[in-house]
Amino acid sequence: MLLLVLLLSELGIPSVGAVSDTWASRNNPGIKRNMKTGKQIKAFAIVLGVMGFAVYSASAGTIFQSGGSGTTYTDALGDQNGSANLLRDISSVTVSNDANNLYFTLNISPAGSLASGGAFNYVIGITTGSPTAGGDTSASGDHGNPYGRSISFDSSFGGMTDWIGIFGAGGSGSVGSPYTSYGYNDYAYGTPGAVGITNGGWTKISTVSSNQPIGMQPSTSVSNSVTVTVPMSDFVSNLSLTPGAKIDFDVDSTGTSGNQTAYDSLAVQGFIQPTNTYSSTFQFNETVLDQYTITAVPEPSTMGLIITGLLGALAIRRRKA
Repeated sequence: MLLLVLLLSELGIPSVGAVSDTWASRNNPGIKRNMKTGKQIKAFAIVLGVMGFAVYSASAGTIFQSGGSGTTYTDALGDQNGSANLLRDISSVTVSNDANNLYFTLNISPAGSLASGGAFNYVIGITTGSPTAGGDTSASGDHGNPYGRSISFDSSFGGMTDWIGIFGAGGSGSVGSPYTSYGYNDYAYGTPGAVGITNGGWTKISTVSSNQPIGMQPSTSVSNSVTVTVPMSDFVSNLSLTPGAKIDFDVDSTGTSGNQTAYDSLAVQGFIQPTNTYSSTFQFNETVLDQYTITAVPEPSTMGLIITGLLGALAIRRRKA
């Protein structure tokens, strides 16, 4: 409010008391000199205020896309860093939930093959989005995540609290030895069951190494899609996953060894780093994420009652007819 009053004053728009101040300055040279000094002080204050706002805006995290169950979050194609390998290029991710699980369907470039295009990891970082979340950040020795990749969430989001790593299984990812499926493991930051994230470090919750089949979407001949089913109970130590709760997340493609950067980001529409200065160990500190809202799903018993009621109403209507 004070900043607004100062700006109005500098623009020559009178505020409350401005008329009496002007009359006084015209009839008292001393007051006029003091007002000139005051005007300079106000201008300086405005500059400081604008500078402070700019610094805050630059450091604050932002949400690019948001939605609920069934939302498809899209990414620009052709924006992968490091090489032309299409496995690096994320096309879209569809997120949904039921009463017990989160479902992530990852689609890479339609021309890429998850079965035989090479060995890559796809990682999903999650946080509450609160600056006080207490998650892992780039300041830690693990670069901000349990895989030790150079990927982190900015402290304005509270750091990263949960992680899903997706990897190929049943082969080596080559034409001669294609992957037959994908697996995942998930981690929670801190000690599950503890009150708050007080002990630091990552704890592996579960590993699924062979039962996530590779799909074809939208192609019917190229394996470019995989869906992972993750129990929401794996994240209860850090996240509230009740209907209406929001989580902030991003999906990145990366390499299979430590300290490697993200090649592509779902939330960032464009190159993560300039192509002419690309570094495979660049610390990608994420300040833009996507957001998902947990959707209420009727329990099976509730659905049964609804269906029974509808069938009953239909039968009554037919009798009347």
